Amino acid sequence: MKLHRQLLLVSLVALALPWAGCQYLRQVDSALTQGQMQALDATASAVAARLASAPQLIEPESARPGRQPGAQLYLNPLPQEPLLDGYGSDWRPWQLEPQPLLDADGQPLARVTLGRSGERVYLLLTVADTTPTYQDPRTGLLASGDSVELYTGGRHYTLPMTGQGPARALWHSDRRGVDERELRLRGRWSASSRGYQLELSLPFALTGGAMAITVNDRSISDGGPPDRRATTLPADGRPGALVEPLPALQLELDHFVRPHLRLAVVDSEGFLLASSGHTEAAEDANTPRHHWLRDWFYRRLLHRDALPAMPPQGLPVAVTENQTPVQQWFDTADGDRIGAVSVPVITRADDIVERPLLGRVVVLQSGAAVQSLTETAAHRLWLISCGAAGAALLALLGYASWLSWRIRRLHRAARNAVDASGRLRGDFPRSRTKDELGALNHAFASLLAELDQYHQYLRSLASKLSHELRTPLAVVRSSLDNLAAGPLDEQERRYAERAMEGGARLSGILNSLAAASHLEASIQQSETESFDLADLLDVLTQSYADAQPQHRFTLHKPDGPLPTRGAPELLAQLLDKLVDNACSFAPTGSEIQLRASRTRTGYRLEVDNEGPPLPAGFAHKLFDSLVSVRADGGKAGHLGLGLHIARLIADFHRGQLGASDRADGSGVVFTLELPA
Repeated sequence: MKLHRQLLLVSLVALALPWAGCQYLRQVDSALTQGQMQALDATASAVAARLASAPQLIEPESARPGRQPGAQLYLNPLPQEPLLDGYGSDWRPWQLEPQPLLDADGQPLARVTLGRSGERVYLLLTVADTTPTYQDPRTGLLASGDSVELYTGGRHYTLPMTGQGPARALWHSDRRGVDERELRLRGRWSASSRGYQLELSLPFALTGGAMAITVNDRSISDGGPPDRRATTLPADGRPGALVEPLPALQLELDHFVRPHLRLAVVDSEGFLLASSGHTEAAEDANTPRHHWLRDWFYRRLLHRDALPAMPPQGLPVAVTENQTPVQQWFDTADGDRIGAVSVPVITRADDIVERPLLGRVVVLQSGAAVQSLTETAAHRLWLISCGAAGAALLALLGYASWLSWRIRRLHRAARNAVDASGRLRGDFPRSRTKDELGALNHAFASLLAELDQYHQYLRSLASKLSHELRTPLAVVRSSLDNLAAGPLDEQERRYAERAMEGGARLSGILNSLAAASHLEASIQQSETESFDLADLLDVLTQSYADAQPQHRFTLHKPDGPLPTRGAPELLAQLLDKLVDNACSFAPTGSEIQLRASRTRTGYRLEVDNEGPPLPAGFAHKLFDSLVSVRADGGKAGHLGLGLHIARLIADFHRGQLGASDRADGSGVVFTLELPA
């Protein structure tokens, strides 16, 4: 993996900034919601303490004795008088919570909703009965089929179910001993496939402040015992009280109200006695509305757990049926949170009847302010942290690219510092930075400078040796000449001739070394010109055929001129070395081929000859100085300098010189790649 990718992976640690910010925001959100709950609890406790000191505000003295739990019915305050048509269409917009009526098995048989408007009480009773039985007048009974019974403070009314039409309320007069109809009680029946419904109205004074409802379900209109029965009448036969909001308690509660805060007081059975304030804040036209997707994203970001739903009307059951303080968050339909705190009101001020639990104080407040504050902070933190992480990523990526560029530049400089002949190509670039890469750059430069000095010494060693050895060699050769001129026997003359041959060979080696050193210097000083490579090859091929009649020479080249730029006399010398080498190894009478072809960057020249293959491991050593693979060991004057000179000429032309065996191993091919 490359350096900039490694640093890019390391830079991903910067993504921990948004994560850490989210964790911090979650802690802040939890602390704010906990603080809001503590404030609500303090408000609820203060209201509960005030009501505990004045228990008559919740439960007047006259209402305390004899009250049995579960028998009371709640009177909802109605905004207007509903139309008594039996269908209950006027009740639906008010969304009042009905009270279920359960049979002996605990199954719901009916549900009832009561309300008060002015001095009249209204009742909407819905009975679930798919097989209703109607009143049969032939039986002479008060109620032979399904019926509804109302118990008030002083009377017991029976309403036989007659299907569609007006409802008749009958009560038994003990004074007259007959059943009489109560004309002050008006209502209508309506039936459907799911059951029947009764809508009723009566004066509040007729109830005496108490009421109980009984629903009788019979399968046969014979007036016998009902198959199912649901009632709110206690076992002692005394109807429960009608509970409704208390004006005095409402006035007292208004003293504690605050903006965006709802206070409610319920009795021991959860019926609402007073309510003040609202949890909804007034909408500001200048406040921008956020998109639902953004709100959903921030809720997921803050990792808020799923909350129970807040009922659209009324109070949550979880905070109206508790015996101990309760704190609970609820979700609304529009995605807001409502915090609810319930504190029981307990007093022992009454010495006659001890009623520890008078009711509960419920305080509700929207969490929209805290939620908006947290989401605004989350939005800003998200932007800032993402911007910081992005800037860090870009900075690290830029730094990684800069380091990678420096390393690649150092790599290219080190790779191109030395040419094929071992010479240093100009000055090695030195970095001005003082970091580790700068130190490595300086170390490379110093090492290459020392190698260049050593190479310069090796290049001048041949000329120095040839100069220093010429004088003692001349003394040795003159002494051998004088010795050979005198009288010598046959054995002495043989030794003298052998010494003279060795001196001649040594003198030839020194002359070749000097010539190679001078030729290398002259190559670098040669001038280039534009010429036609095809003409040069034609002339050289003819010359080789005339000079080497024991071999056959053929030239293969494309038609037309081959324009190039270089030193034609040096290229001719290069080809002379390659052809001379080919003639040395090719069998007599064999063919030596010269080929020229165009490439994408220039030209390719090949000298192909039959003969032995290249020795193993010598493909790259053939062009070094003083390297020869001939069997005579250099006795014929071949000292391994020809191919070395050929490579120097190729380097001068920015070309590449190489050697390889034929595919079938029957010969050797020398290849020269030249730029155009």
